[in-house]
Amino acid sequence: MPLTKKEIDLLRKGFKDLETKFNLDELEDEIDDNLEYVYFPFPKEEAGVEVETDELLFLFEDLESFKIHNYNKVTTDRITQRVITASDLGPIFYLGLLHSTTKEGISLQIVTEPILIGIAATKKDEFSKYHPPCSSHVAVEVKYPKKEDRLNDKDEEKLIKSFFFELSHIYKIGFSFSTFHHPEDYDEEELEEQIKNLPNSPADYNPGMDLFVQANQAISEDLRFLTYYKIFEYFAPFYSKIDAFEAMRKKLDSSNSTTLDADYIASIFDLTKNYEKSIRDKELVKSLIDNTFDLVDIYKDLPLSIRNRANLKNLEYKTKRDTKDRVINHLGNALYTTRNAIVHAKSNFESSGIECPENDLEQLNVFMHKACYSTIKWYNRLPKHLKIT
Repeated sequence: MPLTKKEIDLLRKGFKDLETKFNLDELEDEIDDNLEYVYFPFPKEEAGVEVETDELLFLFEDLESFKIHNYNKVTTDRITQRVITASDLGPIFYLGLLHSTTKEGISLQIVTEPILIGIAATKKDEFSKYHPPCSSHVAVEVKYPKKEDRLNDKDEEKLIKSFFFELSHIYKIGFSFSTFHHPEDYDEEELEEQIKNLPNSPADYNPGMDLFVQANQAISEDLRFLTYYKIFEYFAPFYSKIDAFEAMRKKLDSSNSTTLDADYIASIFDLTKNYEKSIRDKELVKSLIDNTFDLVDIYKDLPLSIRNRANLKNLEYKTKRDTKDRVINHLGNALYTTRNAIVHAKSNFESSGIECPENDLEQLNVFMHKACYSTIKWYNRLPKHLKIT
């Protein structure tokens, strides 16, 4: 159906605004009543981004309300686009088949050339020759029938996440929000210097490495912490057994072992009780702290909230042993309680006040990353007879 004069004027004004207000290139296509699609004038898009006229009209009607919220989200009165990443970008993405519509007429779709994101990236100069502003990104798009139908931010995000849930169920794909921020041009000399720090040969494999790699994927901070914590849970029994076996060897090597009196036999039972206590969930990770990694070295990577609750902002090698033991005990409890706060439903978890605040999880994971790396390397250094299974 031919375009009306009003629609032609809207398209011409829209592209002129994109050129003057958003730094897009001048449109090369001629706008007439037979126009069915255009190649959107994004910079650095050598293959071009084809956009149908109906979609352009819907966008340009709301162009005055265009808003860049952050490096993830761009909106107009009736459209939201948020940059995402997915665990599998197969053909189904590029065919535009991942879409759904609510009973209220709100449509959701995964788009591989998100126009709003492309406009925002161009406006903010977040692109390069190898990273075009539009085709480099994938986004989830929400379209509302009318401006009045728009959900508030919180409810819209819930709707998007329920959409992800259904897609994950059907296609076994994982989704997470991402960014259109384009990193600064890399310094080749700096990268070469970083590469020099790589080990000459990989360390011997152990199962903790699988968990470590999983923790460094695109997952939420709470799941990242749980994955790091699993590394502690995997290796803690090894250390507890080594510690218990060494204590038992010392006991058996004692000169008192030749006289098996009641006190000596009772002391062996005490050793057993201490071992059983050390492998309880709450005590388990404490055995690793400062034994499989250098706590002093990475103490400053802990969130300030945890260090303040330990009543010690800075830990040094000259810190008294009893102070250090108190810090280790507090840190072990904080990690354990944080784990429980994440895995248990809020209705089943009673805060003790020592768990890591949600907004500090990202910083806590910086600490966990370094601690877990050192723990994995510690295990590999053990002689074979100590790698107890």
